[in-house]
Amino acid sequence: MKIDPFSIMASLGAGLTLLWTVMLLKNRREYTDITSTKAARRLKLYQFFPVGFALIKLFKINVRGEGFAERRKNISVVYGARYAHFYAYLFTGAQITYAAMLLPAGLLAGAVLRNSVIGFLGVSSSVLMLFYLDAEVRKKASEKKDALLCELPETIMRLALLLNAGMVLRDAWKMISESSDSVLCLEMKKVNEDIRNGISETEAFEAFGDRCGTRETRRLVSSIIQNIKKGNMGLSLSLQDLASEQWEEKKNYVRKKAGAAEQKLLFPMLMIFSAIITMIVVPVFTNIL
Repeated sequence: MKIDPFSIMASLGAGLTLLWTVMLLKNRREYTDITSTKAARRLKLYQFFPVGFALIKLFKINVRGEGFAERRKNISVVYGARYAHFYAYLFTGAQITYAAMLLPAGLLAGAVLRNSVIGFLGVSSSVLMLFYLDAEVRKKASEKKDALLCELPETIMRLALLLNAGMVLRDAWKMISESSDSVLCLEMKKVNEDIRNGISETEAFEAFGDRCGTRETRRLVSSIIQNIKKGNMGLSLSLQDLASEQWEEKKNYVRKKAGAAEQKLLFPMLMIFSAIITMIVVPVFTNIL
């Protein structure tokens, strides 16, 4: 008796669809506190996330474990360390939901159209969905770090000049933060908000360092906190030295980025060069022959 692979695909797709539907109906009310948040509603198909959350619970996936450390690190840069665990849980549930939707859909489409390639693409897409949001967060974290590194030297120097002029740290910080809507200034504004909300200066600056997630901003925070404890004595001089170091690091970073860009352009240039050579050489040989 010959086994029809498309019948197997159809059975698997139908069974997974039924299971998916049952899980959604059973768990949709349990996770309304998460799916009703603004963070969840920014994502597509958030209404179906209870399926992913239920699977996290079923398979006892620990988003606080070492396996999710890199994800939490990138999330901390984009959304802040305070919300890292929440976003790790939310994104994991979203990714599992997307994968759980694409898998049966791909199998059923392949079975109906009697095309195994479509079924394979459905399975492949389902697997890729497990990494989709990670790539997005990683990209945002990288872009944010680039922007911070470019803005930091000038900001530190401005802060040092204002302190030298006799301005207190909080006022100087506020003035700089409100001068622009750049990535760094937006993070600085959050420090002002935290202090207004009753958080101590030390905790607010530490949270700033965690949100930015770069070695350079942590050095800035360390200098500020040390001098706060000393009564802001010598902070401007410390910041001037730090600004000089950051300018050098920025120059080195820009050189590395330029070198990386040149390497990325090398392959397309070789392809274009090969195509031009082919266009010239082939007609010559054709005429000779």
